Amino acid sequence: MPRSHPMTPPARHAAVTAAALTVAVLASGCGAAAGSSSGKDGGHQAVDHSAQINDNVCGKGSRIIKHDLGSTTVKGHPRRIVTLEYSFADALVNSGIKPVGIADDDKPGRILKPLRDAMGHYTSVGLRQSPNLQVIKSLKPDLIIADSQRHSALYQQLTKIAPTVAFASRDADYQQILDTEKLIGQAVDECSRMSAALKKHAEFMAGLKAKVTAGDKRRILFAITFDKGVNGQTQHGFAPSVLHHLGLSTEPTTKGRDASLGMTLETLVTTKPDVMFLAPQTPNVLTDQWKSSTLWKQIPAVEHNAVHSVDSDVWSTSRGTLAAEMIAGEAVKKLFGTS
Repeated sequence: MPRSHPMTPPARHAAVTAAALTVAVLASGCGAAAGSSSGKDGGHQAVDHSAQINDNVCGKGSRIIKHDLGSTTVKGHPRRIVTLEYSFADALVNSGIKPVGIADDDKPGRILKPLRDAMGHYTSVGLRQSPNLQVIKSLKPDLIIADSQRHSALYQQLTKIAPTVAFASRDADYQQILDTEKLIGQAVDECSRMSAALKKHAEFMAGLKAKVTAGDKRRILFAITFDKGVNGQTQHGFAPSVLHHLGLSTEPTTKGRDASLGMTLETLVTTKPDVMFLAPQTPNVLTDQWKSSTLWKQIPAVEHNAVHSVDSDVWSTSRGTLAAEMIAGEAVKKLFGTS
């Protein structure tokens, strides 16, 4: 069971229950004004966030946060925060803050239940791909957290509403998400709380890693399946990088930075995965058609009955520490019979 996101001071962490998170509400405060300066206007390649983390800014009334699209000066303690990706909501919960607005694709059920329980009421600002700027403005945010790929074209408009920081989420791997969490903790001036949350997360993941059989050589494929296509996530994708963190091997791999690769039945046969985790995005998926083919039966994962259907909201969409714990827990249970 994933550990709780700390919404209370580190010395008073609540116990995790099997059903959901129990959280204490952080008293709301007023965020001060801040400013943004734009760097590159585009760029779909994630920046090395570890090079941007500056723990010395913690506790200062004015903090310069370097991010993928430039640098933003954040003053005071922002509390009216709008997030345009699910992973950023995870970071805010780890900081003890409830966002006032989230781009949730108008589907609140996509947000993992423990996060929904922790956040309580929020206002939807529409689609992640094209958030509603008027709704965002109406919320009077003192900070906006955007995806540096999805929202690069909107960045200047967002900065006119409120100070905006932008990080990779859609194509980020596990380590990049962890680095972004630290930067968001700095932006909202909750470094100690974030450090405690990430320490607890690391301990949880270490416990799961200890259950992985050393030297396991099975090749694992995680793919998102659609009605007309199959996208296998490479070692740069979030879920595969979580599995790598556990010491597991994944396919397909790439020398480039692509987080996913389109796959045919023939490439699946060539890849020869020993285990497949498939996340359906539509009611009817292409792999259902492939099951009647003799080629499908040649895939080792199919031969050994090691094809598992998983929740795309957990394995693909969420990309936060809670999602990482749920992915790791499910993988360890399926692969080694323990969780």
